[in-house]
Amino acid sequence: MKNLPNGCSCTELWVSPENWQTTTSKASLKKQWYVQCDYYDPLFKEKYPKGFPFRRKLNKIKTLEGRRAAAKLLLEEIPKLFEEMGYNPITKQYMIETESEPEPEDKYLTEICPDTPFLTALDLAHKSIKVVESTYNDIKYMLDRFKVAAQQLRFEEIKIYDIKRKHIRFTLDQLEKTEESFSAHKFNKYRGYLSTLYKELMEYEAVESDIILEIKKRVHETQIREILTEEQRKYVNEHLKNNFPDFWRFTILFFHSGGRITELLNLKVDDISLVNQRYRVLIKKGKQNKWVERVIKDVAMDIWIKSLYGAKKGDYLFSRGLVPGPTTIRREQIDRRWRTHVKKKLNVTADFYSLKHLNLDQTAAMLSLKDAAAMANHTSTKMVEKHYAVGEKERQFERLKTLNNKFA
Repeated sequence: MKNLPNGCSCTELWVSPENWQTTTSKASLKKQWYVQCDYYDPLFKEKYPKGFPFRRKLNKIKTLEGRRAAAKLLLEEIPKLFEEMGYNPITKQYMIETESEPEPEDKYLTEICPDTPFLTALDLAHKSIKVVESTYNDIKYMLDRFKVAAQQLRFEEIKIYDIKRKHIRFTLDQLEKTEESFSAHKFNKYRGYLSTLYKELMEYEAVESDIILEIKKRVHETQIREILTEEQRKYVNEHLKNNFPDFWRFTILFFHSGGRITELLNLKVDDISLVNQRYRVLIKKGKQNKWVERVIKDVAMDIWIKSLYGAKKGDYLFSRGLVPGPTTIRREQIDRRWRTHVKKKLNVTADFYSLKHLNLDQTAAMLSLKDAAAMANHTSTKMVEKHYAVGEKERQFERLKTLNNKFA
């Protein structure tokens, strides 16, 4: 076994057929001729426990003399390819180590600058960015997976200033090869999160431009979100109302709000005015925070009143147990409750957030797309029409079918 750069290794090379040097029979030309070894990379130990078979075939050469000469050449060149050039046949990348290059100073591991190693710079940029908690956590999730792929390609120690667009693309391609659930949608999501980090790096002048934007987005199919049927709504309503009344109240108020889950979870009692039938929430999107007012609908007034029972000044409306209290809870708790009490027990497949789609679609049908957009606090109807009003296209078809514009 030969030791190679980056902790890799390979077996001795061998040639097939075994008598490749002595055979004179032209019949041997009908056999498979190749030079092979098994390549081991510790980062791919689980995928290739017996090593990755690296093989170079020789059958395109039609003479015995030519095949013998090619085999001898490969026996000389393949070791150079692995040892001197650092070629990794699993990732198909060259990982040349420059011994004369000095190790990065400690400051490069704690400060964002052009000489900071690639993955360290991304970590520091992530710690530095000012975004809402949910986005911060999503970027962390992406980064954890992205770093593994970059390490497999041995990109982690390249200076951030020397990272090119190809390094990012190679890493995303590596994720696609190694993650079963990787999709065009996830590719675009990761691309967007990486762009956020690169904009932060630009602020510190560690890079000159956002090279992520030079990577093309993938085309993906937009799936229509599944919503609860009328029958499902009836038994979900009864099930939660009778067995989990606090979660039922949160579910109903979320349905009527047209907003986000985190908005209700961060809503304080002081920001609710039953007299004016309004409440105000802080919308956190990207780096912008904005206070907006939302309406309290007549149909939900009674539930708002019940939800405020026992609330004190300064309390959050939905604290622990989804009752008024001094602390906030994570939005994951809502998803978990829905998964446990509705999806598993009632065999429902629609997710909790689909309630927002259902409410906005009903609003668009009963009033207008403009009113639905206002409920969701969108500045135009484009977002509602594209993502939320799932029945609008069908309603449009029906309107067009009944259009009575005669030719004569």
